[in-house]
Amino acid sequence: MQGWWVGLNCSGSASYVLVSKLKALKSLLRDWNKLEFGKVEVNKALALSQVDFWDKMELSRTLSVQEVDAKRGAKEDFKKWALMEEISWRQKSREVWLSEGDRNTKFFHKMANAHRRGNMLSRVKINGVWLTKENEVKEGVVNEFKTMLSSAGGWRPSLRGLSFERLEAVDAASLEEPFSEQEVMEALKGFCGDKAPGPDGFFYGFLAIFLGVCERGGGAEDLRDFRPISLVGGLYKWLAKVLANRLKRVVGKVVSKAQNAFVQGRQILDAVLVANEVLDSVLKNKEEAVMCKLDIEKAYDHVEWSFLFSVMRKMGFGEKWIRWMKWCISTVSFSVLVNGSSSGFFQSSRGLRQGDPLSPYLFVLVMEAFSSLLRKAVAGGFVSACKARSRGGEGVNVSHLLFADDTLVFCGASKVQLLHLNWILMWFEAMSGLRINLDKSELIPVGCVNNVEELAAAIGCKVGSLPTSYLGLPLGAQYRSRAVWDGVEERMRKNWLDGRANTYPKEAGLL
Repeated sequence: MQGWWVGLNCSGSASYVLVSKLKALKSLLRDWNKLEFGKVEVNKALALSQVDFWDKMELSRTLSVQEVDAKRGAKEDFKKWALMEEISWRQKSREVWLSEGDRNTKFFHKMANAHRRGNMLSRVKINGVWLTKENEVKEGVVNEFKTMLSSAGGWRPSLRGLSFERLEAVDAASLEEPFSEQEVMEALKGFCGDKAPGPDGFFYGFLAIFLGVCERGGGAEDLRDFRPISLVGGLYKWLAKVLANRLKRVVGKVVSKAQNAFVQGRQILDAVLVANEVLDSVLKNKEEAVMCKLDIEKAYDHVEWSFLFSVMRKMGFGEKWIRWMKWCISTVSFSVLVNGSSSGFFQSSRGLRQGDPLSPYLFVLVMEAFSSLLRKAVAGGFVSACKARSRGGEGVNVSHLLFADDTLVFCGASKVQLLHLNWILMWFEAMSGLRINLDKSELIPVGCVNNVEELAAAIGCKVGSLPTSYLGLPLGAQYRSRAVWDGVEERMRKNWLDGRANTYPKEAGLL
């Protein structure tokens, strides 16, 4: 590998040389793969036939010392080729939660085929119209994603009047320090080596080894149900991982306690436990309240960039860091893959990419503006929070809980308060571009609320009921009830038995 790398002569900027050498290296690796490994399945079959040959010979006579060594070598060859076959199918299956070496080749093979079938679009419904011809499907999908990732433009409300926590100058400066070799290599080692490769075709498992040498050297049919997952280029993703590792060290200093996603020291269970405490307090005190479960439509894809940068300035991020973030999210060219075939390139003018290591942390900053709006509404008496009481104290007021785009809002069972909440949601949409999907949102009564239908009509969502679930866990259920865990059990069962492949991994793999 070192010889190849040194032997490839390219001139230009450092980034151009790196990309050019990686591109040239791909053809060399293909040739090396053919010479070194050939067809793994064929080599495995040949090794097995050799083992079978020596087994038959041993039944007819005693093997010599040389023949015993030959039989042992044939067995080792078979083990080697069998493991290589399993690793190959595991990478194709993308079942990264299961390790190779447990004789799960059949499971990986079925999962790879299931993924391939699931990714095929024979027809799709766009804006209520079914498209069935291949060229129509491709054109319709591309146009729809162009529209989704394009900013509507026009006037947007400012952030004036909203309060945010600010970074200290030393924290803001630490984000803009020169990169060290140690943090760059730590970011690379933090990737899952068998995740799907980017457009450059290199797995991170290869890059980690290769760069170490260089250093020493399902069934959706409506397009609205599809979520764009970006095949982010490997080199960019590496850079973004370094930046994300820096950002996650300080994000907890500017994000309120109401947010629990992607903040060090906070866990998914924290939000569920607090929500259950709020419901328990309201019910025990025989109060009347409502809980809104809000679904944000295409959350990452609709974020307005200008809004994000304004929030970061209010939080005290430096201009150099903001320029870096702007470069990361605005210099992107998209190409939509439809049935494995790409279709040109187009630029976006809004949205954060699924698959970009920076996106979760940037989205948390965006949602902090929603948290600030709600805090201001509570302080002004427009919305009343619910109190989670503690054993020894007065407890704490909770108006909302956020885990990325999974949003809970607690308020009094008052039509006026819900009208105020509706205005907050519309104002947040006008600022950020994030729209609440009312078809998937619920208003859940807590306690004896007689006019729940009227209250739900105030914000235009449907009526739900307790017990429900939040972040996949029961919410508002009797603590002794076993039935509320049926949904969790069913999801676990589906994880083991995928409907598309209809197969279990073997017992060793399960363990």
